Amino acid sequence: MRSWHSVLVCALHVAWLAQACSATPQARTPRAATAGIAAFDHARFVWVSARCVDGPLDLGKVGFERTLRSEVRGSTLRFTYDTSLAAPTCVSTEVWTVAPAPAAEWTFAPEAVVSVPGKVECGAPAMRAERGVLRMSGDSVEEVRFSSPWCRGFDVRFTYQRMPEAPLRDDEIIRRYAAHWNRGDALAVAALFSEQAVLIEPFTRTQDGNPQRHEGRERVQAWLAEAFATTPWLALELDAWLPPDASGQTTVSWRYMDARLAKPVRGRNLFVLSGGEIFASELQLLDEPVPLAEAGTAPPAGPRAALSSAPASVALPVAQGRVSE
Repeated sequence: MRSWHSVLVCALHVAWLAQACSATPQARTPRAATAGIAAFDHARFVWVSARCVDGPLDLGKVGFERTLRSEVRGSTLRFTYDTSLAAPTCVSTEVWTVAPAPAAEWTFAPEAVVSVPGKVECGAPAMRAERGVLRMSGDSVEEVRFSSPWCRGFDVRFTYQRMPEAPLRDDEIIRRYAAHWNRGDALAVAALFSEQAVLIEPFTRTQDGNPQRHEGRERVQAWLAEAFATTPWLALELDAWLPPDASGQTTVSWRYMDARLAKPVRGRNLFVLSGGEIFASELQLLDEPVPLAEAGTAPPAGPRAALSSAPASVALPVAQGRVSE
């Protein structure tokens, strides 16, 4: 016998998911759901339409554009969405883990969201895990999210079309840098660097007192992994972003906070970006870090509370135009 939930899901989605609802729940397992998972590895899709289960979802009036890049991570997927809106004017990068669930469903769990400007909610909030259905047919992908904030708590269906792979734009690299930093994922941050990239950081000093250089992607990853392992949580919020100067450096300022600090620290990265990769990056501190032990204050509840109590950040310039196809 089907459960009440299964019957309701099939009834609500019969127009969309007839094929998904045709078998009994007992026949559907996470293993079956991952049968075509390889097709999502290193794939790029562009949003083409959206619809609520109770009627149209007109995203054109807010200038909605989105690119989805997917990667296979074992038995799960990593989805990275780059979204732009014209009203309000903003761009965002969201990183989600998508894992198979019972009854041919999938769990969509948000891991990091970076919005520009930082105080603007760029689309529906990505604050909680969601259940839904994922289906690929040829070069088309349908993603159904149950009880979605995009549709006032009703289900939403997004449709995407596969596109050829393309290098990341500079703004996408910078938002991913912050997103994966906040995830504490040294491998994902280092993957944004070229094989021969250089990272200069002020936390480790050479024998002559200069900031330490880490040359090559593997050494960049090793330093990041060591740094991320020293704190239970961390948060990096983008503040200001200046276009490349005469030397080709892009300056991105930020605020950083972790469990060891009494208050956020201001700093910046000097990036050299080209061909969808980071060729060089220098981290510079603009404030002297104040350790929690020296300040004698209570530790913040977490990264969101720590940065929300700090002064408001400066809005970043928003990239104009449509998502490149």
